Amino acid sequence: MKKRPLCAICVLFLLVQSARIILSGAEAYGVSALGRCVEEESEAQAQAEVRLDGTVIRIEEKKKVTAVFLEDCAVSVPGRVIREPEVLVYVRPDQNPQNIKIGNILRVTGEAELFERARNPGNFDQRAYYAKMGLYVLVWAERAESLAGNVKQPEQFLYEVKCAWNDLLLENLGSYYGGTMSALLLGVKSGLDPDMKKSYQKNGISHLLAISGLHMSFIGMGLYRLLRRMGLGFLPSGLCGGCILIAYSVMIGTGASSMRALIMFLVRMGAEVTGRDYDLPTSLALAAAILCGIQPLYLTDAAFLLSFGAILGIALLTPVFGEMLFCGEVQKKRKRQKEKAGKSVRKARKRERLKLYALEGLGWTLNGLSSSLAVSALLLGPLLYFYFELPPYSVFLNLLVIPVMPAAFGAGIFGSGLCLVSEAAGGAVFFVCRAVLLFYDAVCGASGALPGSRFVTGKPEIIWIAVYYGGILLLRGCFALLTAFRERKGRFQSACRIPGIAVIVLAAVMSFVCRLGYEKADGVTAAVLDVGQGDGIFIRSAEAACLIDGGSSDISSVGSYRIEPYLLSNAADTLDYVFVTHGDEDHISGVAELLAGQELGVRIRCLVLPPEEYHDEKLTALAATAEANGTRVLAMEAGDEITWEREEKNAGEYDLSITCLGPEKGAGLEPGNEASLVLRIEYGAFDMLLTGDVEGAGEECLLESGRLGRADVLKAAHHGSKNSGSEAFLEAVNPKIAVISAGVGNRYGHPHEETLERLRESGCTVYSTQDTGAVIIHTDGESLFLP
Repeated sequence: MKKRPLCAICVLFLLVQSARIILSGAEAYGVSALGRCVEEESEAQAQAEVRLDGTVIRIEEKKKVTAVFLEDCAVSVPGRVIREPEVLVYVRPDQNPQNIKIGNILRVTGEAELFERARNPGNFDQRAYYAKMGLYVLVWAERAESLAGNVKQPEQFLYEVKCAWNDLLLENLGSYYGGTMSALLLGVKSGLDPDMKKSYQKNGISHLLAISGLHMSFIGMGLYRLLRRMGLGFLPSGLCGGCILIAYSVMIGTGASSMRALIMFLVRMGAEVTGRDYDLPTSLALAAAILCGIQPLYLTDAAFLLSFGAILGIALLTPVFGEMLFCGEVQKKRKRQKEKAGKSVRKARKRERLKLYALEGLGWTLNGLSSSLAVSALLLGPLLYFYFELPPYSVFLNLLVIPVMPAAFGAGIFGSGLCLVSEAAGGAVFFVCRAVLLFYDAVCGASGALPGSRFVTGKPEIIWIAVYYGGILLLRGCFALLTAFRERKGRFQSACRIPGIAVIVLAAVMSFVCRLGYEKADGVTAAVLDVGQGDGIFIRSAEAACLIDGGSSDISSVGSYRIEPYLLSNAADTLDYVFVTHGDEDHISGVAELLAGQELGVRIRCLVLPPEEYHDEKLTALAATAEANGTRVLAMEAGDEITWEREEKNAGEYDLSITCLGPEKGAGLEPGNEASLVLRIEYGAFDMLLTGDVEGAGEECLLESGRLGRADVLKAAHHGSKNSGSEAFLEAVNPKIAVISAGVGNRYGHPHEETLERLRESGCTVYSTQDTGAVIIHTDGESLFLP
């Protein structure tokens, strides 16, 4: 076995860093003096007023703002001045961000806020993401002024090149293809088409849009080999390739995958120049140790884990799958066939040549499949933990898309350069980019149309991920022992293929066990999601998955960013019923997104609305969207009930039912709040009342109907408005727990103090999404728990 002392030292260092994070918690590294100050200042409001001076170190163009990164900041807050290493400032277009240069001292007055935590399980954690960059506070600039300061010409030049290059791509390729090529070449994600981005992600090829080793190798190794062929020596060729690659990395930004690729390239060049052997595991471990030495939180970052995991998978598991797929035998046959064909393959008989070409093609395919399986198997843990699903066909899809990637990349670079001389000539070269991206769209569409193209597992527990990787290491060790015995004794030929098969079985078992853990969970879970100023309640049992409302008036794309990730993290890729209480935007906007995006998102079998007489234009439009996307539309009125009966009930198991309490047909209610669909959830002795925005006449009708009984949990109507939840209503319901869904710092002042006072006087415990994020209640039919 090859001795790798540097690799061992780096791995030991990574284990120490991992232990520090596990024992101290990621929060221990997320400490900022300014962050604590802003948190103290903004306890009663969402933002705090600040003034700061800092040096501009990086500028990024977003869709609606310019992101300016400042270092060495002096921040003035009420009563004190704080030194902050780095701050992110958002500058609006009307504040002339084009006058801001890298190296300038920027004086900013504005509102500071902490980055947002994940408001629901499965949601993106903005605070953790920026903590990895050393950023803890975001400032929305009300005024931004450039003061004295030397412009850093190299960095500013590279930034201007990046902006000009981005504009050139958009101008010549249009917003759809230009935005994709800009992400591919420059790492600019703001122009990506959302549907295209989602399609790549769901089909397992989103790695193409991340600046990675493929890009770095194309530029760095391409330039190095070109210079070597031109007669330049090892040292000048390596230095030139390394310098160009460093400049490229500075231009695109230093993400985990690009930094990993840069460090590994520089190590490889060092080996080439000094005449040493390049060792992949040592290079990979060194790159990981350097990055984690700078920022330990990289060990919790999805991009870091996926980037390093992919290379580790190739190094660790490709031999295992190569043995399973008979790659060695095919290579031996190819070698024998080449000898049989003679020195000159062209002069060999046609039959011999065809056989040789077939063996070469088979060998290339099997080697590619081995690498693809190795990457997929090793990335299964972070893939499920961060994205909750896996695309089974991506193993084969990558065999098609990766080989043509250099064509798009090379055409993008060459065409961009040619455009500076002749736009027509550059446009002709860009046709290659269009063709490759069109091919990607086609294969994604074809793959997505196949049965079983997505397998949603939900988010696995850390313990199961540990068990999975323990099994991987054990099987890899068995493979090493079997191959060693084979080389010594000439036996165990067939046994060497068993570890590869076992890894695939282990991955399949891991995925199915994770999903079944959610599907077969005991009892009922009711999650009142934090959707900002709106409503969204998810009900889950072993037999049913339902959503009641889903919308927001202050969170854009709430379906994509808050509701769908939560559903997928709970392995809910299909909803049996979606109930919409009424047509206000804060109850339907996310549902409309889910209905329109079912092809790549969550499937919805039935949409349930109030009686047709209470429909407004928005409910009518929502029903039309549902029907257009293959979802059945139903109406529910007072007295209607949906029950999921268990065929065989064990002790402690009950039927789940959802009963409509209102509105009644012909009650003369106005469409909207007072005609909200009111639902009772029953499971054993557990009752939960969901009230939409019912108030006024609608609430009075419920009291008069006699159907309103006690409930353990009340979802307070209309986000805790003073116009709902009267004393008589609360007396009839007599809840133990009241949950209020309202946005942080909402403009309506919800929940109103009058409502909170009435709820407290009724003797119930009050929970609000604006305070805690999602409120999740679990019941076994007898007791209820708040995990």
